[in-house]
Amino acid sequence: MKRLILSLALLLGMATLQFGGSAWAQVPYGYAPLTADEEDLSGLGSNKNQFVQGMTLFDPTTDPVLGRLKGREIRGVRCYLRADYRQARQKRSGILASQGKVDNFVRTQYVDLVKGWNDILFDEPLTIGDEPLYLGVQAYETLGSPYPLVAYNKAVVPQSCWINLGKKAWEEYTDRGTLLIMALIDDDAATAIERTAYAQNTTHPQTVAPDRDFTGGLYIHNCTPLPIQSVEIAMQGEGAQSPTLRTIELPTPIVAYGSTVVEASLRAGSTEGTSVNWTATVTQINGQQAQAGRPGTTQLYVTQDDFQRTPLIEEFTSQRCINCPQMAYFLDKALEEYEGDYVYISHHSGFQEDAFTTQPDREILYVFGGYENEYNPAIMYNRAIMEGENQIIQGVRDMSPTPYLEALAKAYDMPAMAEVNIEVGNGEVHVSGRVARDLVGTPLYLSCYLVEDGISTKDYFQKGMDDADAPADLQDVFRHNGVILHYFTQEAIGDLIQTTEKGTYDIAYPMVEKAGFGGTARRLVAFVHKVNKGNLRDNVVLNATEFHLGADGIEAIHDAQSTIGNEGRATYDLSGRRLSVRSASSASSVLPKGVYIIGGKKVIK
Repeated sequence: MKRLILSLALLLGMATLQFGGSAWAQVPYGYAPLTADEEDLSGLGSNKNQFVQGMTLFDPTTDPVLGRLKGREIRGVRCYLRADYRQARQKRSGILASQGKVDNFVRTQYVDLVKGWNDILFDEPLTIGDEPLYLGVQAYETLGSPYPLVAYNKAVVPQSCWINLGKKAWEEYTDRGTLLIMALIDDDAATAIERTAYAQNTTHPQTVAPDRDFTGGLYIHNCTPLPIQSVEIAMQGEGAQSPTLRTIELPTPIVAYGSTVVEASLRAGSTEGTSVNWTATVTQINGQQAQAGRPGTTQLYVTQDDFQRTPLIEEFTSQRCINCPQMAYFLDKALEEYEGDYVYISHHSGFQEDAFTTQPDREILYVFGGYENEYNPAIMYNRAIMEGENQIIQGVRDMSPTPYLEALAKAYDMPAMAEVNIEVGNGEVHVSGRVARDLVGTPLYLSCYLVEDGISTKDYFQKGMDDADAPADLQDVFRHNGVILHYFTQEAIGDLIQTTEKGTYDIAYPMVEKAGFGGTARRLVAFVHKVNKGNLRDNVVLNATEFHLGADGIEAIHDAQSTIGNEGRATYDLSGRRLSVRSASSASSVLPKGVYIIGGKKVIK
């Protein structure tokens, strides 16, 4: 699998993009902003010594603006670089253009590129015709230098982020955002865009109900040379008989060729599904009819089933992994700060097996995409390829809780597509719930584990504890957590679920007496997920839950229930009695002082 490394942390010091320069004889046209906040930008590259190329598609068949510009000329390319690339003499840095398809080059012009915006004119302009045009840039990246290209990650415009690493193969990335690449057209052709704007929903994917309003972010890009104070949007989701028109008054005018994101009341279509098209088109600008522009199409998860997501965090580690303790340290710090529910498991496989390795740890290694790509420490969230990534597995980003908190926020925002309940009693573990109706009939799997936390390194060693760069309190706080003691399913990778027509399922397993490793607590963990070894993008966890047992097993809490789904957080006292309080925030305001289990976590009041 080709690797595209994308990191917001490496954009430190670049608080905003700013265009600095004199007026130009051409005007920019595209879908990316001229300015953006740091957190909305992503660096793209490979962290290797090799070429990095990026292209954006300008297609007259999907963009009416280019249709109006037919016969006109594109004079050049406007692109943003994160460092200087003065490599023209070596024929390494320059601007690119292809016609018809992404690898059919009609212009390769070597120029020196500088950090920031570059306006580069072709030696010979390109005439806009009926065929798609790809415009882009290339640089030769060196190991340790900033990733060359930049994408705006709030607007994932289709066909706007084509990447070629090492001049091997072009690939469209559909979740990286929009490359900061624009077309430069003559200013006398600007009449074709003088009343044009682009709009797109930014908060996808999100769970919305069919035929209902929902609050979403709307990215609006001003293609005109004049400020925009208000826009009328025609929005249409799949299944809607006709578009819904909404006028949006902007709190601050959008400057010429600028962009903004506003919160707006949007309307979903009637079609239900996990990836349903939703389109926005700007029909009026400042009260006047707009010129036809490219529609902004994104996907929503439309369903009547409103489940609440509990992220599943799975770490790949080993007792012999030198760097694993530090990753675990900062992950723990992030989990302490994180205010929502989560479920944590550790897989002792990938780098080396150890005393904690079980068959589920071995079976799950396929998520690496091949043995040669396995490494520790590594982590995955909901077994999903997260927005801004191109593989399930993520490695160490930096020695702080920040990247883990950012990933957790993304994992929590993923639509939950199932309800998962655990009940314990009469010597059995009951896992039950419901999957979204649009997934009934889809192959889905259930995994259920008994895991142990709080295992001391005095009894089970861990390499890397005395590393010179380790946090001062690492040896005091580090414990082996999330260790799988037993899997209840017949198959280590999980058992195929048989649901009713309504999507419900109910499975019972015999409770086990299992010798452990002397830890301080045990949990039951259950999650519903997909298994597709041929397509890593189709392995997402629909939802997860856990049930705290205490150090000695089910005696600590018995004949009780933990539910994640429609009901939110469950609250128990230490005798296992379920309380009527639903959330941690409400619990803290009404419960007397004591120790409680809220959403599967021990809370001291």
